[in-house]
Order: sequence, then C-alpha cells, then structure tokens
Amino acid sequence: MSARTVSTAVLRLDGRLMEVSYKPIKNLRLRVLPPDGRLAVSVPLGVPLERIEDFVIANRAWIARSQTTVRMAAPAQEPLTDGGRARLWGRWHEVSVAGGSKASARLDGGVLRLVGEDDAARRRALDGLYRRELALALKPLLDRWCARVGRSPSSVRWRRMTSRWGTCNTRTAVVTLNVALAELEPWALEYVLVHELVHLHERGHGAGFTRWMDALLPEWRVRRRALRGRP
Repeated sequence: MSARTVSTAVLRLDGRLMEVSYKPIKNLRLRVLPPDGRLAVSVPLGVPLERIEDFVIANRAWIARSQTTVRMAAPAQEPLTDGGRARLWGRWHEVSVAGGSKASARLDGGVLRLVGEDDAARRRALDGLYRRELALALKPLLDRWCARVGRSPSSVRWRRMTSRWGTCNTRTAVVTLNVALAELEPWALEYVLVHELVHLHERGHGAGFTRWMDALLPEWRVRRRALRGRP
C-alpha cells in the first residue's frame, strides 16, 4: 500500500478524540487500542465526515464495552516510586517508598508509605492495603444491603480481575469483588455489591434484574455508566 494513498488525522467525533485513517478499503473499521482505550477508525477514501460520525454513534455501546475490557486488561499504572502517586477511594496520594525484605503498605497523613524490595513486592503490599480498606468498607454495606435485598452471600472474596468489577456464583452464593474498587470512589463498591447481591435473585440481566435494581438503587444506571472505561 502506498503511503500516498493513506492519510491520518485526529478528529473529534461524537465528542471523542480519535485517530481517523483514510485507506483504500471498502468498509469502515473501528478499533479500541490498548492500553488506554484510544479509538481509531479506518475509513474508505472519499467517505464524508458525517457518515463517519454516524458510524461512531451507532457503535457507542460496543465502544463502551471494548474500552472497559481493554483498560482493565492492561490498566495504565504509574510506577510505585518515591514521589509518585497511587489512588485510594478516588483520591490520588503521594507515594513514599523504602526498601525492605518485608513488604508493607500504610496510609500515613495522606501519604501512601510502601516498603518492598522491588515494584512487584510494593504492588502486592498496596493490594494488601486495598483489601483491608475494602473489608472495612464492606461490613456496613453488607449489613445494610443484605437486609434490603433479602439475600446474603455465603462469602465475599477479593481478586484482581481484568474484565469485571464483580461476579456472583449463584450456585454457591460466593460473591467476588475486584480489588481495584479500592482505587475508585466509595459509590462504586456499593453499586457493584448491590448488583451482585441482586444476582442471588436473578441470574441474568433481564427484566427481573432491572426491576430489582430500579427498586433498590434508582440511580444504578448512572453509576454503571460512570464505571465504564475505568479504571
């Protein structure tokens, strides 16, 4: 393919910046690029801008799902180095790093103090802090929402997941929540917990599931939209 037959520009379409490449092809093609979920559109030569924007709008739902999958599969991570930063409950905190064979993490006066011999050890320690924070935040939420939903999980587990914020095994009633929820605002943990508890009544996401969510958490759709494309 000759370079002269291809031109690329960054355009704003449907309120989004994306890379648009004009090529000698027959159909429009949309891609979500790792690791940050950037959008790229390949366009046949001569296609007007209005048609490209219509194509993007028609694929909004696919874009949202794909960006979530891409970003969670390869989340952008800042290095855990002295003077860096990490998130806890939706806020960025300065990171202070010290070497040591016994990894640990604690929040001290707004600073995340991490000890570990390398980045991997420090990340494990930070995940340990996240799990402790999540366990503390979860207890009052369980007390509140299990009573309202009328179902309780047999256990709650924490795990780093690449494509889901939570899961519910309807056979065993085990709820698994993503450790990354500790990086987000507290409302995210509440929404995901309620979502998974409702699955103890309704396995799928059909009309029954929607009725439960509407009754329990009327603004659940707003929270769901806000979670798309994160972390």
